[in-house]
Amino acid sequence: APGEIMFTKYFEDVQKQLLKARSGPSAKAPAKGKTATKSAKPAPADVKMDMHGLIKTIEGIVPPSLSVGTLGVIDPSGYSPEGVDFIAYRPLCRDMAALMGGYVPSELVYGTYHVCGDIGRENLQGALNKVVQAKKLNLFTEDRENLPAIPAFIVSAGGSMRLEDIKDSIIDYYVSKSVDYVLEFDVLMVLNKGIVVKNWRERRSFIALETGSATLMWFFILMHEYLDMERGKGLDLRNYVKYTEKYAEY
Repeated sequence: APGEIMFTKYFEDVQKQLLKARSGPSAKAPAKGKTATKSAKPAPADVKMDMHGLIKTIEGIVPPSLSVGTLGVIDPSGYSPEGVDFIAYRPLCRDMAALMGGYVPSELVYGTYHVCGDIGRENLQGALNKVVQAKKLNLFTEDRENLPAIPAFIVSAGGSMRLEDIKDSIIDYYVSKSVDYVLEFDVLMVLNKGIVVKNWRERRSFIALETGSATLMWFFILMHEYLDMERGKGLDLRNYVKYTEKYAEY
């Protein structure tokens, strides 16, 4: 169907734009009087994330009621995690960033995004640790039962790790660190390779899918299932006012 073709093509084209190839370490120039041989192989192409393009892409595919930006998150207890690259949130007003000093109340945050670059065991563990910190939002809040957990998404530009190895490394990290399952990420996407999804039916269980060129499309579909939750009803702005001053009352 034409609609299906356009839907698929859109994500394939955007995914190609996000994958920006860059040269590896530049080869040394041949010594004076010598020429490079034909057998010399070029440095392998590396893959990096176009951060500006990624944010613009996510902003274009989240629900129209949400905004995307590189703002901090803070919960009613005052906790604000580091390592959140950008967020999807429902703006309280047009001047929200200035109003809140660059932060968004956790009640209005629909998702945190963590960029991993070229995925490898070391930076994968770094991303998982950042998600653990982000998932602690609302855990120290008195009314935490009424504040649902905020979904966490990991985005990688590529890398040489096989999807199966990525999944095994994720489980190894969580088991070795004894991480509570409520602090696990929700969806991990490796552009043009595949996705790893948290299986909520079982504890410490993940599903890895090799989706290839359709990866961004499936990430869009899965992401919307998480972003489709109503949030913000429990927001009490008084929780974010720390004044102890007493006012004259008449």
